[in-house]
Amino acid sequence: MSEDQFTPNSEPSDDQWVDYALPEDGVADLTDRLTEFLPEQDDNDPPLIIGQVLDDFIDQSGALPENIREEDAHALICQMQMAVTLAYQLGRLEARSPEMVRRFILEAIQKWEAKPLPDSLDFVEADFRKPKELVLPRLRRWWQENLTAEDYYWDED
Repeated sequence: MSEDQFTPNSEPSDDQWVDYALPEDGVADLTDRLTEFLPEQDDNDPPLIIGQVLDDFIDQSGALPENIREEDAHALICQMQMAVTLAYQLGRLEARSPEMVRRFILEAIQKWEAKPLPDSLDFVEADFRKPKELVLPRLRRWWQENLTAEDYYWDED
């Protein structure tokens, strides 16, 4: 193991790993493992009104196509709805079984040898060949560090 890899401490309060990223295969493996514990699709769907709230999140974030009549808009909307629904279900799983989710994360960190994220948003061409590992986590961290409470609410006035 190289010195820039992380060996997790199993203490529940130890979040040293928050600035580490899994390699792309590790992300896929952890996603598959967590997805196994989500209920079957029919039982997995949020109530319609919660679905409408999730759809509103899609719209407020600016991800809803401007013209929903366009040929590919329906497929894009369905993909976004699936993504936010799975995120909703993952949140429910973590609320129900936080120890299990944390254990899976720590096991993935160890198995896949997570590495620290670079601090910079200066990407090089090679980074774009591994976006789940080298681009998206850095953008997410930047977004989390720079988002203010007001940014969570969009005013249409």
